Amino acid sequence: MEKKLYRSKRKMSRIFLTGFSLSYVSIDNILDGPFREFLKNYITLKEFGSNIREEVLYYLILIVGGFQLFTAVQSFFQPILELSEYKIAMRTSEKLLTVVRDIQDLKKVTLEEEYLKFIFDDETYSILIENTEKEELQSMLDHINV
Repeated sequence: MEKKLYRSKRKMSRIFLTGFSLSYVSIDNILDGPFREFLKNYITLKEFGSNIREEVLYYLILIVGGFQLFTAVQSFFQPILELSEYKIAMRTSEKLLTVVRDIQDLKKVTLEEEYLKFIFDDETYSILIENTEKEELQSMLDHINV
């Protein structure tokens, strides 16, 4: 009896496409691709690397796009909440790694706007549920409260 809650692939596809677009634009400009050639028709551009501000801008755009791609791809494969018969695994806002606790130690589960709060004896954990499907979330809550 194992139940998992994932972020919605439909809702995360926008983040994936944004990350892909940002990464493409930055890599294209770094490697003198077709988009940079198109921009040269309208803007006076020299060789990449001759202007330090331009170089830093495109590397920053690449980092932001890569982070969005990583987040979107990770959400397709890794659940944010996983219940088994005796354990509960959560990807929380407070901890970098997945938190695994005994389900018997769970005192209360509350739903607050965009967060699902799990209250244990010694600590409280919050899970961002903004990009989840409401039906799956309600099914998970019903399963926890049984």
